[in-house]
Amino acid sequence: MAIDAHIHLWRRADGDGIWLPEKIGGLARDFTFADWRSQADASGIDGVVLVQAAHETRESLRWLAEAERLPRLLGVVAWADLHSPDLRAEIARYRKFGKFAGIRPLPPGTFGGDWLADPRTRTGLATLGDENVVTDILVKWPSLPAVTSLLADFPDLPVVLNHCGRPDTMTGKLEPWASDLRALARSTKATVKCSGLIERAGIEWSKTALRPYVETVIDAFGPARVMFATNWPVIEIGGTYAGWVRTFAEICDDLGVSPADRTQMLEGTARRAYRLGPV
Repeated sequence: MAIDAHIHLWRRADGDGIWLPEKIGGLARDFTFADWRSQADASGIDGVVLVQAAHETRESLRWLAEAERLPRLLGVVAWADLHSPDLRAEIARYRKFGKFAGIRPLPPGTFGGDWLADPRTRTGLATLGDENVVTDILVKWPSLPAVTSLLADFPDLPVVLNHCGRPDTMTGKLEPWASDLRALARSTKATVKCSGLIERAGIEWSKTALRPYVETVIDAFGPARVMFATNWPVIEIGGTYAGWVRTFAEICDDLGVSPADRTQMLEGTARRAYRLGPV
């Protein structure tokens, strides 16, 4: 059993405000569940977690409804505005769906880290903590210290760090990303998605270049707090679905990762973190 813990899907006819197809030419087409299924079948992936791609509730509600008829779509990480006074009501709305797995609460129009210092962020995180909602956090590596500091006030909030904290894999430099990632792992109970490395590595990426990043993630968090993910279709910026599945497996081979630890990263961590049901 293997779970891909992070993909996106979109159909342009749905009219969602998804910025990726507008800025990245190779993504300017539909990516459907059937498309994912064909990629997954060829790579031995059984189930998947879908993560919001639009900063609007409409997209999330639609996928939560569609997930009910898609057995291999195990969970949906929805969007909500962390700064909205209606955050608690949005959570209640999402919880009407059986496959609601969590929220990625990016404020509208931002993928940077400025929102971490906004006083409203603490109020929103407190609400998510009170509601015991799994919270995906997406930041670039310079914001890792700020995330670690912020989460110190929310020790019981279930957090999933997206894409290894987005290191600059193209440079080959591990520091200060590696030290900051280790500090976050030590100071919090967060889990992490091992994904997003190819997209930031350039077209000449290699297994050798990515191995130190994967090794750092596994060593910092331990396999029981690491989940495998592809970030498909964004991964197609610099690679392929099958290529990342194969590369991750080969890096695990090189590192001597045990079968039990692989099972954690390929299934167990995602199931626990997102409270997923069976395929």
